[in-house]
Amino acid sequence: MAILGISSFVINWEYESYPEARDFLALPFFAIFFPTVRLVLDKCVFENLARRLIIGKGHARINFGTQIKRQKINKFKESAWKCVYFFSAELLALVVSYDEPWFTNTKYFWEGPGNQAWPYQKTKLKLKGLYMYVGGFYAYSILALLVWETRRSDFGVSMAHHVATVILIVLSYILRFTRVGSVVLAVHDVSDIFLEVAKMSKYSGIEWIASISFIVFVCSWTVLRIIYYPFWVIWSTSYEVLLNFNKENHQMDGPICM
Repeated sequence: MAILGISSFVINWEYESYPEARDFLALPFFAIFFPTVRLVLDKCVFENLARRLIIGKGHARINFGTQIKRQKINKFKESAWKCVYFFSAELLALVVSYDEPWFTNTKYFWEGPGNQAWPYQKTKLKLKGLYMYVGGFYAYSILALLVWETRRSDFGVSMAHHVATVILIVLSYILRFTRVGSVVLAVHDVSDIFLEVAKMSKYSGIEWIASISFIVFVCSWTVLRIIYYPFWVIWSTSYEVLLNFNKENHQMDGPICM
């Protein structure tokens, strides 16, 4: 069992091995995990919270009234669920990556530890877990968008986003871009947290929180996605990776500029 990072029923999250396609056998677990957690939160937390904030005091005695309020409650619950997920995914990405050298220095996307160099780098079990967690969520989200979520005008865009995200997660895992992927996940999920808080506040009529959350969303989006992501992450995947490319092993199939 030690070969899987498990010894005497103790999981070694620091255990390293090469990413393999069979690792995605963990996805069915999350296909059950996410809808189960969402259903529990919907029934036990989100419904009551939405009623209290949207309908107000005495919410337990009031019928839903208009269809508009029911729609607001449903949308509030959807945003609450997304907020919980994005917060958990962001926290997990930070826990997995914050003490790794590549979190603060992009050159370590491609080299280390020791004499390891991309694409012959092993991946820690905790990083594999992050990929399965995020991949499982977006795989589940495709089905949720079809049968669970409120049908919105941007349905096609959302579906395309979820499908593209699953494809990118699978490809980056198989092609061993997991270090880059962990930073991309950490960078992208921050803004979505504030966006969902802004939506929930808007549905609840708490305009000042909605305004502040939207401002923070715009600032984080600008700094992380418009500045940091292209000028650090994309730059590293376009240029820095070439500096660490092994010329001797790839004389025939390496980059033309090499």
